[in-house]
Amino acid sequence: MRVVLTQPSVRARDASDFDYVATLLRKRRFRGQSDDVIVLPELIGENSATADYLARCAAMAQEFGCHVIGGSHFTEAGGRMINQGAVVDARGEVVTLYQKANPYGLEREFSTGSDRAGASFKIGEVECFVLVCADFWHVDAYRGLPAQPEIIFVPAFSVSRKSTPDLARARWRHAMIARAFEQAAYIAVSDWAYPVGKEIRPSSGVAGLAHPDPARTEDLLRSLGKSEVQVFEIDPEAGRLLREDQKSRGFEIARMRQEQP
Repeated sequence: MRVVLTQPSVRARDASDFDYVATLLRKRRFRGQSDDVIVLPELIGENSATADYLARCAAMAQEFGCHVIGGSHFTEAGGRMINQGAVVDARGEVVTLYQKANPYGLEREFSTGSDRAGASFKIGEVECFVLVCADFWHVDAYRGLPAQPEIIFVPAFSVSRKSTPDLARARWRHAMIARAFEQAAYIAVSDWAYPVGKEIRPSSGVAGLAHPDPARTEDLLRSLGKSEVQVFEIDPEAGRLLREDQKSRGFEIARMRQEQP
């Protein structure tokens, strides 16, 4: 499996954000296989109508021949506004929808959280879990999952109240490394670059990949830095082996927690 992480430096708050990322991928001459994944940042389709948002995700998946984790956009459901994203396969069909359970900052003024953070799904034989930005920090989000994830995708918009992104970046990087070991799973984060657009609170640019059990310290976390797009090779066996080792030593941190009837 290859995972394409994104960190766009241009944000228009409409469907043209999809065009910008697609242009970056074309410049790299990226062509995926059905089990590869492109991960978009949170609110890439912020003000898009739901039909347009889904069509854009589907078009990107079909063009590049792989799955797309479509960041998120605001949509109405049950009379309330929610922050929702879609996972789309290489045929352009929706695999699952996922919602944000913990609205953050200004979004609390006009949207509400869902009852459940994120969604579990499979790509080929790989168990996946996706959750949006702030939900990554809430330990409850990882309880009662139907399967232990081997990779956790996080579309993010990492705003900070500080004058620089340094502290937010440090916190995200430490948390990604720790959660990768805790969950015995890769942590794959896409974000917006720092700075992006004319935001009151710009994104901190925390996109990167945390490895659950690397051979070298420098591979614990590979950030995108100033790159807007980067392709990573994923070996799900790394997490599986770590989990078996943890279990054999009585040190399995992320046990499956099924809901009680």
